Amino acid sequence: MNNRESNNDFFSYQGTINRKDYIINMLILSAIFIGLHFIHFENFADFINYKFLLQVLIFMKNLLEFVILFSALSVIYRRIADFSLYKSYKFNLIMKRIFVLLYVLPVLYLFCIRYFLDIMPFLANILDTLVIFVIIPIAFITSIIFSFIKSN
Repeated sequence: MNNRESNNDFFSYQGTINRKDYIINMLILSAIFIGLHFIHFENFADFINYKFLLQVLIFMKNLLEFVILFSALSVIYRRIADFSLYKSYKFNLIMKRIFVLLYVLPVLYLFCIRYFLDIMPFLANILDTLVIFVIIPIAFITSIIFSFIKSN
């Protein structure tokens, strides 16, 4: 696939995505993610006799949330590629750095790096506060703004 072709895949980092498909995909992914967040298999522990089955269900739910999060990252990346397609090289570079700073690094921190910082709780508390109260709201607002930016 050419990087200039538009596609509507949920888990592809190639190509671009137009505004309408971006909004539809983000609404679908957000609804599924929020819906999964409200499912708690731990509440069914009394009804499920097998603890192994309960752990498998919890793992599958967490894995599905992780896949949905990376699908949202791919949709955002293709939207950035769409509106920065015919811009200057410097603009493309700045937008890719913003993508890494606002989207990739918080995801890596929350899912990977955070567990290694348990030995330094002071630093972990500072980074948790920064990510949750500063970076995630800015990323959420910019992902909404991306739906209003016209491409060429």
